[in-house]
Amino acid sequence: MFNQPVKANDIVVEIFSSEQYGDDIDEYQLAINSWLKGQPNNIVVQDIIYRHAGRTTRGKDILSMVIISSPAPKGR
Repeated sequence: MFNQPVKANDIVVEIFSSEQYGDDIDEYQLAINSWLKGQPNNIVVQDIIYRHAGRTTRGKDILSMVIISSPAPKGR
């Protein structure tokens, strides 16, 4: 945790839903991992929220993930 508050305008919220990837779990995981690996070294993940978001009309599970990140404080 940080010793000082994080400025709200420095926070990034990225939302992923399995529906975006045609309900292909492998593609969903690949997209999330690619996004994480593509972040600069000064980014800190504050929280990852995973939820089962219901079912599609075809009965497939909808998974969602929210990643909250911000730049690391100066001096770390």
